[in-house]
Amino acid sequence: MTLATSGEISLGGSAANRSINLELGLSATAQISLNDTAVRSLAGVPSGAITVPTNFYGKSVFTPGTFTFTTSGTFTLPSGYSTAEIEVWGGGGGGGSYIVNAAANAGTASSVTGTGVSLTSDGGQAGFDASFLGDVASGGAGGTASGGSTNTSGGSGGFGISTGSGGESGSGGDTAAGVNAFTSGGVGGFPVNVSSFSAPGNAGGLPGAGGSGGATYIAGKVNDGQGGGGGGGGGYSRVTAAAATSPAGTVLTITVGTGGAGSSATNTISNGGAGADGRVVIKTA
Repeated sequence: MTLATSGEISLGGSAANRSINLELGLSATAQISLNDTAVRSLAGVPSGAITVPTNFYGKSVFTPGTFTFTTSGTFTLPSGYSTAEIEVWGGGGGGGSYIVNAAANAGTASSVTGTGVSLTSDGGQAGFDASFLGDVASGGAGGTASGGSTNTSGGSGGFGISTGSGGESGSGGDTAAGVNAFTSGGVGGFPVNVSSFSAPGNAGGLPGAGGSGGATYIAGKVNDGQGGGGGGGGGYSRVTAAAATSPAGTVLTITVGTGGAGSSATNTISNGGAGADGRVVIKTA
């Protein structure tokens, strides 16, 4: 909220854009004086006499900003805000491999919840492991999303195959492009093609892209190589919250999903690529 540019301005009271108390995020009847630090800051008069209402016309305590969350936490919608554009990406799935000690993991969900807001972006599924040379290892499905005005599923991971003269892993799934950050989206891990050696998969790019599968080479076989499937990309959800439905002071609970680990290959070389962690971005205006 911004104080009016003409007419009456008072220290207290419940009139929208005419109460200094309300502009400062206080109750209409809170104790306040012109010499309070917050009041002087709002007026732009650090010392000396303050003129009411002139020094307060058009003033606001609100400063627009863009906030990126890489870990879970909370965010309080600030006094004076009008809109908050919220973007949520889930974590990417890990890539698969061939002959593994441990299978890849799916990415986990990211979410933002609070009064008037409930967004969830699921993590991408893990890429599949190949069971035998010549197998086709499926890629993991992309994560879904819900609760936003825009909800986009992540891309699916690619297939891992044997090429007959080596192995080729599946690429990781991409994530949707954002508006205020990550405007190209997360790029899935690039596939690996081997014909004389084994190689690990590549990690997915931020935010939330899937890792590619690892690829194994085994000399002397009819199908002498094999790739694992790529992990799916995390889902993406976006909504614009407004002060009318999500009032200033609303506390948003933020969960940032993690990327899934890639498969652990028994040869310790051709491990699947890790999925990228999710992200939450909030832009206030």
